[in-house]
Amino acid sequence: MNDMPHELALGDVYLSPVLPVFTVALLASWLSISLLNRLRLARYIMFPSITFLALMTFYVVLMNAFWIKI
Repeated sequence: MNDMPHELALGDVYLSPVLPVFTVALLASWLSISLLNRLRLARYIMFPSITFLALMTFYVVLMNAFWIKI
């Protein structure tokens, strides 16, 4: 059996595990892009929106492997 719960409980409210993973991935990719902009490395990126989505996907896969299993 899988020992990981399928829902996350906050009090009496059950949340899908996708919601916190998506939220943390969104914040982490936003901070990564902000860091790239601050270091002026974003000027070497041709498609910033696709880079943002790629970073977000990377963070989701990373969190799926090590934190919350989706």
